[in-house]
Amino acid sequence: MPAIATLEDLKKLEAEIDEIKKEHHEVCEKIMAIIKRNRKIGYRNFCKLFMGERTPEELKSGEKRKK
Repeated sequence: MPAIATLEDLKKLEAEIDEIKKEHHEVCEKIMAIIKRNRKIGYRNFCKLFMGERTPEELKSGEKRKK
């Protein structure tokens, strides 16, 4: 499935990712391994957990965090 983002936005993101990988190679390798082991959970759920936007309980119940 093609990306919704523009090619320009995708290239900017790739450059940012490459920069982080160079600066923090070990940490990036660990995060990539976690993502690969947990693909069935889904990237959106991973991102929400990683960024602290949801807890596992909130993701499972479908409830949104109260502000």
